[in-house]
Amino acid sequence: MKKLILLVLVGATFFACQNESGTTAGTAAASPEIAKLEAAVAEKATPENSKELEIAYRNYITANPDDHENASRYLYRAAELQFRMNRYSAAVALLNEALKNHYAGSNTPLNALFLATIYRDKLKNETAAAAVYQTFLKAFPNHEKAAAIQNNYGSEPTMDAKIVDFGNRLMNDSTNRIDYRVANDFIGLCEINALMLPKESNSPDYLHKAGETARSLRSFPKALEIYDWITNKYPNHPKAAQALFLKAFTYDNDLKKPEEARALYTEFLQKYPNDDFADDTKFLLENLGKNDEEIINSFGKEEGK
Repeated sequence: MKKLILLVLVGATFFACQNESGTTAGTAAASPEIAKLEAAVAEKATPENSKELEIAYRNYITANPDDHENASRYLYRAAELQFRMNRYSAAVALLNEALKNHYAGSNTPLNALFLATIYRDKLKNETAAAAVYQTFLKAFPNHEKAAAIQNNYGSEPTMDAKIVDFGNRLMNDSTNRIDYRVANDFIGLCEINALMLPKESNSPDYLHKAGETARSLRSFPKALEIYDWITNKYPNHPKAAQALFLKAFTYDNDLKKPEEARALYTEFLQKYPNDDFADDTKFLLENLGKNDEEIINSFGKEEGK
């Protein structure tokens, strides 16, 4: 198994790895309350004060969504809290949030390295770990860890090649059904590519494919999350209109939530009145909540006018 020097050490002293990595851990906290709680946790961590600190981080980020510098660091530290309690998936979710919503923060390289370490050493997901390391090299080629990562992962197939390969293997030839393991890896690769390289021209296209794959798996919350990602982060991309339509259609056709679908169909028509899906959207909106028989009968009424 490939070995790298452990990039994140969280067991000895709270936040020590940030100080050793030369990141912004020493910067004065934006919140005096958070600084006080951090000091208490550093002196003696308990489930109670750790939870209180986690809530304080969340409250600050919610109140200051555009403070990417502090949000990037606070989400890292919240991930450390989860890591110390062996809640690795929760730590991954927090680091993903930091990368997706606060990429401009100077802590982003450390967030990415922490994410890769968890995938590799704790979740044993080498596919995801390699993807993070590979995209890290492209995003931060001059980082102090780049040489070590290049030595271990530089000869891997490119991310584009991997995404294409997994996409081509979505269907299991022997069963003629979607291979769930391959599909989940495909979705993960597309997400990591967008997290680490948000400005790459192919990121929204890959996300769109990931959303459709998630919907094919009937993983509707994941599909909706990805559609939101596209519309929020790439509002001017051609896939943004499709993502909004598919979000509405998912609520309508798959989740059977007509009121949520109605609001989204209406939003689509307001934003994209001339889109290729506009006529379909009007039809779906007019027939929202009707069953097949009612829709067929409405055709007869229209013809009889």
